[in-house]
Amino acid sequence: MSKSSKPIEYALTCVAILLSAFWFFALPPLIRPYWEGLWSGYSPLAKQVILNQINVVYFVIFFLGMLPIYRGNYPFFEQYKISDKPWAWKSDKQKERDAFWKLSKKSLRLYAVNAFLLVPALTAGKFFLLGDNMSFSASDEEWPSYWELLRDNWIMTLVHEFGFYWTHRLAHLPQFYKYHKVHHEYKQNTVLASQHEHPIDYIITIATPALMAVVVAAPHSFTLFHWVFWLLIANYDDHCGYSFPWSPVRWFPLAGLTDQHEFHHSKNMGCFASKLGIYDMIFKSDTVYNKWKAKREGMKVE
Repeated sequence: MSKSSKPIEYALTCVAILLSAFWFFALPPLIRPYWEGLWSGYSPLAKQVILNQINVVYFVIFFLGMLPIYRGNYPFFEQYKISDKPWAWKSDKQKERDAFWKLSKKSLRLYAVNAFLLVPALTAGKFFLLGDNMSFSASDEEWPSYWELLRDNWIMTLVHEFGFYWTHRLAHLPQFYKYHKVHHEYKQNTVLASQHEHPIDYIITIATPALMAVVVAAPHSFTLFHWVFWLLIANYDDHCGYSFPWSPVRWFPLAGLTDQHEFHHSKNMGCFASKLGIYDMIFKSDTVYNKWKAKREGMKVE
């Protein structure tokens, strides 16, 4: 299906920029009056566990928001669907529909194990290994300025992306792919694919890069919340199956594109980065994708 006209595309990109501006400029002052009081009465370990479990809220909201789009087959949204194939649950073949629902149930089981058992265990392990200095201040007196927020968000993003890129490449080696191939059971992504990870793969490709970023930046607790909000929205956007022009995590230069990750899932090669395309560019792991995209768009690659 053809995309919207250029003026509409530009308008939707402006929406993406406004959403990003709201996240960066408006969200901090809206939350600040409640932040310190929200954490009073909790132990340092409890604060970390609760903060890390907020991802469950993000996932449920994003998943519920996508359900009407998946079910409705609305032309406005379907023009941004990445795969030309129909959704598996709409397939004419009973076998494909059954396989999809079986995979979806497996995703929910994996998510339950990772979110409610593995993440609290890893959080506790990090706390006892690194001590109370890794509990991050919730004090209003230490509330980050916009400059500190920008600095720490970029530090965590660059470190996390570097860690994810290389742990993801590592996960494609034969010794580790037996765990990572679980994530690649999805050839056509939905939001559930974002949570479809073997626990060992989760430790290698999800927890390790995140820990690297947090240790390097040592951010205020709100900065961590602020960054994780963006990180998770980008992850769900990676796997939603659509390339929406109003996405607040895709409009800026060097942003990783949703169809890059969709290509990685469908072809099982290249595009190892996630939120930024810079490391794929530096290490030349996007060349096959670029040729695929050019061919898809009817262009000739020299």
